[in-house]
Amino acid sequence: MKLKTGQNINLNGLNPSKEAFHDHRVGRPACTQGTRVEILEKIIKRANTLKGPQVYWIGGMAGTGKSTIVRSLCKTFEKENLLAGAFFCSRQVLVCREHTRIIPTIAYQLAKYSHTFAEALIMELHHDRDLADKEIDKQINLLLKKPWGGVAHVHKVTSVIVIDALDEC
Repeated sequence: MKLKTGQNINLNGLNPSKEAFHDHRVGRPACTQGTRVEILEKIIKRANTLKGPQVYWIGGMAGTGKSTIVRSLCKTFEKENLLAGAFFCSRQVLVCREHTRIIPTIAYQLAKYSHTFAEALIMELHHDRDLADKEIDKQINLLLKKPWGGVAHVHKVTSVIVIDALDEC
């Protein structure tokens, strides 16, 4: 989707943490081909089902491959045009461990994913250009819930948002 220059400027004002994107050059590994097939298929199937809870939580001990699974899921969802946004938290990268950057970054990615969401979000940013610097509950309401609530009916397919390693923020 191509946005007008002024729209891109407004979205850049969200100051997204681009290093937290799933495909950033930081180099996050995906699952080796043929591994973790059962869990990947289960989650992909669940993501394509509108029934049941809208949140899927992957839990486990440190070092058990949760982030690798999530990276693989992002690649699959991106190929299927379902990935609306992703934030990979990391203690090792400063802008990836700032919890206050998660919502503005997801909003930025949603705007790149959906032109109708971008228009609704830009209207919110016209009212208050500093929304990315507000408290988290205000960010959630004005950068995500309100704009998405006005345009969600336009989207006929599932839209997936991924947040990885939230405990590292």
